[in-house]
Amino acid sequence: MLIILWHTIRYLCLTFEIGKDMLTINSGILVKRHSHIPYTRIQTIQHTQWFFLVPFHLEKLQIETAGHDDHSPEAVLPIVNERIRTEIEYQRNGDSAPAADSTDHLAKQLKPSVQQAEYEINSHELTVFALTSLGVFPIIGAGFAVYGKIQEAIPQKLIDSLTAKLIHQSAVILGVIGLLIVIINIAGSYLTIIQKYYKFRLNSTNTQLNTEQGLFQRNSVTIPIARIQALRIKQNVIRQWCHISTVQALAASSAGDDEKSNDLMILPVVKNDQVFATLQPFVSWAPTQFSELNRLARGSYWYFIRNASLISLVIVLPCLYFFKIWGLLSLLVVIITILMGWYSAANTDWKIVNDQLILQDGHFFTRSQYVIPHKNIQSFLFVQSIWMTHTKLAHVRVNVRHGNGNQLIEIRYLPEAVGRQIFDWLKIR
Repeated sequence: MLIILWHTIRYLCLTFEIGKDMLTINSGILVKRHSHIPYTRIQTIQHTQWFFLVPFHLEKLQIETAGHDDHSPEAVLPIVNERIRTEIEYQRNGDSAPAADSTDHLAKQLKPSVQQAEYEINSHELTVFALTSLGVFPIIGAGFAVYGKIQEAIPQKLIDSLTAKLIHQSAVILGVIGLLIVIINIAGSYLTIIQKYYKFRLNSTNTQLNTEQGLFQRNSVTIPIARIQALRIKQNVIRQWCHISTVQALAASSAGDDEKSNDLMILPVVKNDQVFATLQPFVSWAPTQFSELNRLARGSYWYFIRNASLISLVIVLPCLYFFKIWGLLSLLVVIITILMGWYSAANTDWKIVNDQLILQDGHFFTRSQYVIPHKNIQSFLFVQSIWMTHTKLAHVRVNVRHGNGNQLIEIRYLPEAVGRQIFDWLKIR
């Protein structure tokens, strides 16, 4: 009853006005807050709608300006009629909003927008995207965490009894149980991705990009193309084998995915040879085709493998000391980190194409390629330790605005001459 009462009072204290020049929002119970947002300052509009609100034409509206807080939009209207968003969009386009009670009547009076391109994911692409995800590993990890909590609540006598019964089962039964656990986790990961990106749509209208996705909750984001700072083309190792990629936009906006990473999904899944052909109609400055990138010399791979192996010792040495023979199993971590080091080195590439810098790196068996326009690079560094001066190697670091913060992109162990060449190109303004 207290929760219901609190939210009822919050709802009654929240009012807003769609004025001629700005949107005014009044909120707060004990502390009153009055937000005045000029329509010209609105950067992104994000609206979400649960399936049970569709018949009532209600949705949640989030409005973001350039001066929004790090963790939340400038204005949030928790539940409003769909026509409110349409009317705000109308005012944002520079028109005087007519008096209207219905969404359809108001929408008809909007200026006709020029739709440049449209994309919708099909069922086959969505299935491939879900099946090639590595999301099953976090789910398995969460399962172990939940099991640990449940184990604390179960009497030890019952646990010992179940353990004794499992030990006496045949290897076939234990294998079937393990297989079922894996299948359930894979199914959970698959269904999570399916419902999240169900009927994903991307369209470009005038200078705006709009995405829409979701089965139980439709989530739509409208963002100016000018706010996109760089493009990220991601592939985990499975998707590399399948020759498919995922394209995200690094935007100067917090209107990203649910994990608050500020990455705006543009293309969930697309074939490698069709990435830029599909992307170009939506982001005009994107390259028209893939370019063959410059790669590290094989001799530099050793530095990546060495660094990864040294990190693994933090786990291996304590296991060997405390668990003796059983601690030898931790040596598998060394093998995995060696493979991760090799993978990172093999996927470190770079190239300057026209007025864009293309950088590629690999972390945790995931390759990321960044396409960065020269004008969007905020700062850059040429890094060389005292030991690297002898080996003629260097690191290049590039900073791009990402959300309200920064995205650091680092290419490690480049030949010194190449690093200085990139640094000199970045200095040209």
